[in-house]
Amino acid sequence: MGFDHGNITFRVCSLPEALPQDALERFDADHACPLERVGDEPSWGWVSGRFLLENEINEETSKIGSYYHVCLRQAERKIPAALLNAECRLAELSRMKADNTDHLNRKIRKEIKEEVKAHLAPQMPPTFAGTYCAIDPIANMLYVTATSDKQFDLFSGYFGKAMGFNPLPMTPDNLAASQYNIDPSDIPAVNISPELSDASGATGLLGENFLTWLWQYVEERNGVLPSTKLGDFSLMVDGPLTFVAEGGGAFESSLRKGTPTISAEARSAMLVGKKLRSAKLILAREKGEEWSCTMDASQFIFRGLKLPEGDSLDPHDIFIERMTNLDIFRQVIFELFHLYLTVMNDSAKRSDYQKKAKKWVENHEQK
Repeated sequence: MGFDHGNITFRVCSLPEALPQDALERFDADHACPLERVGDEPSWGWVSGRFLLENEINEETSKIGSYYHVCLRQAERKIPAALLNAECRLAELSRMKADNTDHLNRKIRKEIKEEVKAHLAPQMPPTFAGTYCAIDPIANMLYVTATSDKQFDLFSGYFGKAMGFNPLPMTPDNLAASQYNIDPSDIPAVNISPELSDASGATGLLGENFLTWLWQYVEERNGVLPSTKLGDFSLMVDGPLTFVAEGGGAFESSLRKGTPTISAEARSAMLVGKKLRSAKLILAREKGEEWSCTMDASQFIFRGLKLPEGDSLDPHDIFIERMTNLDIFRQVIFELFHLYLTVMNDSAKRSDYQKKAKKWVENHEQK
């Protein structure tokens, strides 16, 4: 699903260079092949963000306001395994009868399989999958639906081939270094368990420690965030919650039912040193403006982001409205991350947070 409708699962990337003036022409030069050329092996190419069959990429199909909306499409003609096996067996039996034998060696069976595949593939309807991206060339930002490492590496390779450079995923470490000029190794993990020593309890990745801090921070402030140029926001951390700890064994726990944020299980997880890897975030600004999604803090991946309802009925205006709201969400989350880095980079503020967080964990179930 693209960025023009529905909930969005995505990650944010920065562009190390300005987008070339002929970006659309470059995408179009490597556009997806026509349907009649799709075979039984996967093929990739660029299409517009409007739909997977539109392989003409130009300002009319792929530019909306200042944004570019394109998609890396995968297409192939898949032969169902049951059909392939049945057709191969039929061909093998026919061959054995013709050769007056009850056995075919591996080489012949392989040749038969290839012949059957070549015969069946053109009859199969093509199947499609798409990795969508929305590019903001003014802010040098890219939003992409590639969330797995394999999917992102594939997308990055084709993007780099077209543009001459690769997008930089805004993981917690990359964001700290590239946007805020802070070495992520200078930000220590903090133990917030009142039952563990500060040495053994100081675990977790940078993003996991951030999300754990954010949970305590918004509860301390009753959900009210500091005022911003974008307006006054409130934030709530909700379940499902996923806690993790370093080491082997069963060091991950997920809480889904009931009210996990005030459960005994949540407190128990933090008491043994687990940090929050994923949670549902609900961001609100004024009446009726609400963003909600599940955040994977280890990589800064946002799943199922629901945007505020807009007023426009025109597809062009709807897209721009959605991208504006998407960027507002990004700015708020990134600024909260910046605040976290500032706190953790100051020994006095870090110590104050640790003391408050230990009390918060100790009294957590009593809310």
